[in-house]
This record gives sequence, C-alpha cells and structure tokens, in this order.
Amino acid sequence: MDLLTIKDLKKGFPVKEGLFGKKKVLKAVDGVTFSIKKDRVFALVGESGCGKSTVARLILRLIDPEGGEVFFKGKDIFSLKGEELKKYRRSVQIVFQDPFASLNPRMRILETLTEPLKIHKTVPGKQQKEFAAALLDQVGLDRDVMYRYPHEFSGGQRQRICIARALALSPEVIIADEPLSSLDVSIQAQILNLLKDLKEKQSLAFLFISHDLEVVRYFSDEIAVMYLGKIVEMADTNSLFDKPMHPYTELLIDSIPAIPRGEKKERPFQEHDSSSDAPSPLNIPPGCPFHPRCRKKKDNCDKATPDLIEAQGRLISCHLWN
Repeated sequence: MDLLTIKDLKKGFPVKEGLFGKKKVLKAVDGVTFSIKKDRVFALVGESGCGKSTVARLILRLIDPEGGEVFFKGKDIFSLKGEELKKYRRSVQIVFQDPFASLNPRMRILETLTEPLKIHKTVPGKQQKEFAAALLDQVGLDRDVMYRYPHEFSGGQRQRICIARALALSPEVIIADEPLSSLDVSIQAQILNLLKDLKEKQSLAFLFISHDLEVVRYFSDEIAVMYLGKIVEMADTNSLFDKPMHPYTELLIDSIPAIPRGEKKERPFQEHDSSSDAPSPLNIPPGCPFHPRCRKKKDNCDKATPDLIEAQGRLISCHLWN
C-alpha cells in the first residue's frame, strides 16, 4: 500500500547573483514523482544541492510547493487544515541531520519527549513520564537521562533522543534526512542498526535521504537518484547496484571507496572527465543536465531533455534508453 504519493513536485527559490545582479530562480525540485509504501525504505540519493532535503521539507509542509501534489493515504496534504493537518503531522515525522541543532538546549530530555504528547494530547499527563522512559528504552538509553540537558550527551546519544522524539507520536512514516552524516563512523553503524530494528519491529516506512551509497544499499528497498532537482533513475536497491543504467548512477557507485584486497580495482570513470563538479543549479545546461559530465553523451544530449520513462523494470531519464 502506498502511504505517500508524490506527483510532479516543484519548488524554486529566487536568488540574486552578486550585489547588483539580476534575480534568478534556483530550481531545487523540478518535477519529482515517486511513492513510499508501507513497511518499506525509499531512499533519495545524490550529491549535495540536488534537492533531496527540499523534497523532505515539501512533504512535511514546512515549505509550500510551486507545483505538484503530495497524497497521504489518498488525501492531498496541501488541502489539509485544522485537526486533519495535525493528524497528518503525527503520522509523518522527521529525524534531522544535525542532532546538535535539533534539540532545544534549554529543555531537559523529559520535556523534549513529552512536548509533542502535550501538543497532540495523545497520552494523559500522569502517564507521560513513563511513556518517555519507554521511548528512551526503545532507542537504547537509560531512563535516568531524561533529567539531563542536550549538552551533556554525545552526538550519537543526541541522535537517539531525536529518534525517540520522532517515535513519540507513533508515526507511520519517518523522514530521515542525512541522519548519520554528522556522526563518527563508529557511531553511524549503531544508529543505522537502531533504525533498521525499529523499522522491522514497528513496520515503519522511511524516506531515507543520504549521499552515502553503502549505507543506502544496506538499509533501503528502493532508490531514486536525483541530479539538479530531477530524478534520473529509480529502481529497487539490488537492481540498481547490480546494473546501474544511468551514467550518473554509474559515477556515484564507482565513487564508493574500495577496500584494497591485493588486486587493483578497475575504476573506469577515472579515465574520463566525469568527476568534474556539477553545474550550478542557477545555470542548468540545456538538454540533459548531466551531459557536460557524461562519458556516454550523444549528439542530442545537449539539445533535448530526456523523459523519465520505464525501461527494463525501472525508471530512467537518459537518451541512451529513450
């Protein structure tokens, strides 16, 4: 069952180039379409600035779109008001990238965990303390930490608290926006295993946003690859890693660091000019936006933008398959 359905979502931001420059529109999200199913992990991957986090904020209604629709269980979320909107916000929660910035430094952990319960009136006041203790237990923390402040914890512990807060309202979907990127590598595995365990025990659906493909391969069921505001390839995780079809997906997978095992791993993209920086989102090149970096480009790649079409059991936006 599709819990969230995103159709042709668009969002641009006006940006002024230089002190006296003209205003331009930065197309952060340009016609993104996908769906998130119950008890499944859908991952959005791509380089920084490709629009992944903007998609998350649109789904959460933290910002308004310029076009497109988002449906939660068949209801248009941008038409929700009052109690229906509160119900939607209970059902879709987020874990932010930076646990240091997403906790109020003046609030004890008990207050942090019980505040959403008070706002949404989901747990009676006398039971909120025990409920908070149960949340901490779910994320592997002792109940005594609820009387402490955020500055007393490590990064990994703070992210566990952020996850507990996201679970407080019994959501059906959790949006995890780069939840590991600010943590030490040794802690990342612990948090990732925690998310995987919670997903299996509570049948949660995830929108998992990351640039770390190894993490995505371990955790996700389906992947959409974004480039300059557009999805260029979408497939189930195993198929995408076993046989990437878009040249940009190939570049991303080839960029995963290889562990030396005695034999030199062949890395074909190092022989081409495919590792250059992405164009500015303010000056997206005509045609296929990836063509300046593509080693497989054809004559029409700089003239016509390829459609996102179905090919060999996946969606792909590339003239090699259009």
